[in-house]
Amino acid sequence: MKRFALLTTSLIFGFSQLVFADASSWKLEATDEDKNIQVYTREVAGSELKEFKGITQIKTSVSALVALLKDKKDATQWMHNIIEYEVQEEISEVESIVYSVSEAPWPVTNRDSYVRSILTVDANGVVTSTMKAEPEYGPLDEEYVRMPSLKGGWTFTPQEEGMVEVVYQVHANPGGSLPNWLVNSIVVETPMETLSNLHEQITQEKYQNQTFAFMEEAKPAQVVAQ
Repeated sequence: MKRFALLTTSLIFGFSQLVFADASSWKLEATDEDKNIQVYTREVAGSELKEFKGITQIKTSVSALVALLKDKKDATQWMHNIIEYEVQEEISEVESIVYSVSEAPWPVTNRDSYVRSILTVDANGVVTSTMKAEPEYGPLDEEYVRMPSLKGGWTFTPQEEGMVEVVYQVHANPGGSLPNWLVNSIVVETPMETLSNLHEQITQEKYQNQTFAFMEEAKPAQVVAQ
């Protein structure tokens, strides 16, 4: 159990260093008052594309949100502009590599990516899904532009009265050459639409009352921490 807790801490610390280094302060870009969604962006040193962070609160459970993330079949139903989503390697219950294709407006070429995702949980029940692109994992497809880098993830934090705070944060390099209007729209539209769709998708019965071994195994760490 100590090794599990140490691994969790190390992964989360590495994620924070990876995503948040060399970045400016957050700027509020858009809100959806009906669904309580806020989207922020900030500059990242050495990159023309801003990092985004979308935040919302949902009355659900952390396990339901984990079930939603692990439902690869329906990912295209709620992840904005994702038109193809396939698991390439299921390494464990908490780690996988996914291939996805992101749709871009004509005449911009669609982007594809291979992303490694790792789920961790801390002693307070906060679940983090970290994401990192692995552009050389699979062969190039001449129909698409391969995304050379992506860092980010999801964080699900339990709140009072059955609420969960959801944070969706990503900084990516889409590769190739993109017009400024598209670059500026991606970092606001993507988290806003994805979180809005998540509010609708999470209500499905199939995501409710699910349990996951990695979350159950972390519970004894709460007693040790006390």
